[in-house]
Amino acid sequence: MDSEGIVRITSEALMLCLLVSLPAVLVAAMVGLLVSFVMAITSLQEQSISQAAKLIAVIVTLMVAAPWGANAVLRFAQSAFRLALQ
Repeated sequence: MDSEGIVRITSEALMLCLLVSLPAVLVAAMVGLLVSFVMAITSLQEQSISQAAKLIAVIVTLMVAAPWGANAVLRFAQSAFRLALQ
């Protein structure tokens, strides 16, 4: 495998990491904003509420998105091994 192939595989791997982590990051950001908004309206100052809400939301998101993410990683690994063996 030449250096161009290694660079391409590395680029694809970084893009895959971004795509697989994107659902959890987006959900954590949206839940954090929503909880912060509610806490500002109600004048609550407890930070553990925000952390607990984000934790629960991210866990649910990971459970839903895990099959898709695992399939994407598996397809990438198979294509990387195919390219490495050529």
